[in-house]
Amino acid sequence: EQGKIGVVFNIGTVDISIKEESTPVNDGKYHVVRFTRNGGNATLQVDSWPVNEHYPTGNTDSERFQMVKQKIPFKYNRPVEEWLQEKGNTIGGKDRGRLFQGQLSGLYYNGLKVLNMAAENNPNIKINGSVRLVGEVPSILGTTPTTSMPPEMSTTVMETTTTMATTTTRKNRSPPSIQ
Repeated sequence: EQGKIGVVFNIGTVDISIKEESTPVNDGKYHVVRFTRNGGNATLQVDSWPVNEHYPTGNTDSERFQMVKQKIPFKYNRPVEEWLQEKGNTIGGKDRGRLFQGQLSGLYYNGLKVLNMAAENNPNIKINGSVRLVGEVPSILGTTPTTSMPPEMSTTVMETTTTMATTTTRKNRSPPSIQ
């Protein structure tokens, strides 16, 4: 919104929003954005700016249970990659009409290199909207799985004009449409 970056996520009860309010990132410069989440707790940091934090109140036992239930990487006592393969992951979409336009590099979901997986045509990654690979495809394609490499080694850059969304259907919300 107005060049400022934010993340909205849902742990099964309500949408939770965390934003970098102080400075817009639509200045044509490269920015490093770090978003981490553990249940309802989340942090968002742009470059070396101060960290934005969100810690839910968790006033009721059901809220606390919902947060604990959503913790990953070991959902259902299985590694997160297996969980991701079961649920799928989507690049692109039109969730809530807040569009993202720009370039992404080094997108990770619980340690998985989502953009590299998309470049490798991983069947668990779905691409919606106007998304295209720019630059070169990493030389590791066809050799070592990208899901096992450290995050700082990502080279895949994708350009998108839509939002990032998962294919997980949320309670009282319709599933995202596939275009």
